[in-house]
Amino acid sequence: MKATFAMPLGIVLAALLFAWPSMATAGGFEVGDQNARSAGRAGAFTVKADDPTALDSNPAGLALMRGTRIFLGNRFILGKEEFTRARTLDWSEAVHGVPQFLTFGKVKNELPTQYLGPIIAISSDLGLKNWGFAVGVYAPPGTMSQQFPIDGPQKYMLVSRTVSILYYSAAVAWKYKDVFGIGATLQWVDLLSMKFNLVINGNTTPRVVEPGSSQFDILSKLSGADHINVTAILGMWYHPTPHLQFAAAARVIPVWFKARSHLAIEALNLKLDKAPILTRDGTPDNNVTFSFVLPPKLRVGGRYVFTNGDKELGDIELDLGYEAWSMVDNFTLDGSGLVSTVLGQNVPIGTIKVPRHWKDTFSLRIGGDWNVVPSHFTLRGGFYYETSATPEAYAYIDTPTGARLGPSVGFSLSGWGFDLSASYSYLFVMPLSLTETDSRTYQQTPGSLCKAPYTDTTNCSAYYLGRPGAPSNAGVYVADYHMFSLSLMYKF
Repeated sequence: MKATFAMPLGIVLAALLFAWPSMATAGGFEVGDQNARSAGRAGAFTVKADDPTALDSNPAGLALMRGTRIFLGNRFILGKEEFTRARTLDWSEAVHGVPQFLTFGKVKNELPTQYLGPIIAISSDLGLKNWGFAVGVYAPPGTMSQQFPIDGPQKYMLVSRTVSILYYSAAVAWKYKDVFGIGATLQWVDLLSMKFNLVINGNTTPRVVEPGSSQFDILSKLSGADHINVTAILGMWYHPTPHLQFAAAARVIPVWFKARSHLAIEALNLKLDKAPILTRDGTPDNNVTFSFVLPPKLRVGGRYVFTNGDKELGDIELDLGYEAWSMVDNFTLDGSGLVSTVLGQNVPIGTIKVPRHWKDTFSLRIGGDWNVVPSHFTLRGGFYYETSATPEAYAYIDTPTGARLGPSVGFSLSGWGFDLSASYSYLFVMPLSLTETDSRTYQQTPGSLCKAPYTDTTNCSAYYLGRPGAPSNAGVYVADYHMFSLSLMYKF
């Protein structure tokens, strides 16, 4: 039994990578919009961009803001993320050639509420007629933490994850009269921490596939951070008439993360006389690096402003978005000379690239404001739609796999230099039902002797020929989110 537990730890790391889409996709873990005024319009804010959060949505908008503005905001998310694994046959428990029929209960994220999604920003013209400046710090919109049962049917995809990112930003903008403007934001992107746990089957017995559970299950834990990364956002606007306006904004520099991480593994059901040892050059060490990229993205929009004389009655805006997630074809984990020792067996850990095959995403946002009492009370609303970045065959429980859509509403109360805004957004993720036949994500059995093309019946199970093991992501995915945003702005 001990011999069957010894495994190439480098492939354990590969298993971790297979299960790590959550950190790197706006079509994935990022949900919602950056502040209450934008969120109430379903994110249709690229052209309007009239508060300090323009440093994120379109820095060119800063050139149109007079005076100084202080902006404080927070976002609350109540999410439902559920997975019901598809029923399967367990041939490892077959009796007289008849397999055991396995069915699974529904599991859900046990940390459905996120209370903190802050943004702090200050903008000012510094007394210059055609210029605008801003500084700020904010967390990207999304769900920060997930927790699922360690013995649940999803355990081979995910047990838990926590990701914390902050964007420290400085922006400048210039305009030519009120006809044309440009702007730029320089950002320091700080991956404060990431923690990720999943279960891996450590069985090495030939031809044995255990789709439900194994006495050799091990908990793999990866944690790390990357504090130094940079990117930039460029923006512009053009107002051919006071009523008709156009704008565009783009993240033009990909964010290349290379997280310095630590690895730990723990046997769940099997007692070992000696815990696994990780060394580098003969010295105890558990350091690895995890690399991934946040790709460029672009939004363009058009806005029509309704007026009555000199009073602005309201507006309607349509934004189209594109994000180049096809850049994320794989994730890379580098052991850099790390060696694992399990039951006296030394196994070097090399560089591992795991394919993800993500797709570019496209989005549509339409929204607007209605100034019920000009300068004092504003209602707003909008609707949002975005395609998925993850191919269905590679669906994963830690990111909403389906296309997203939903309405938003909000309001602002203004007076004495203050603007208090609140919004509610509902985000519905199209449910996905994935069969085992269509699945391309499999239970990780890193010590398996069954190798590609997985047709050698000496080491591979005859019931899974052409596949490395049992599908782990087949099933029904259901998710939706209720998002509440609140902000306070002071102008002087």
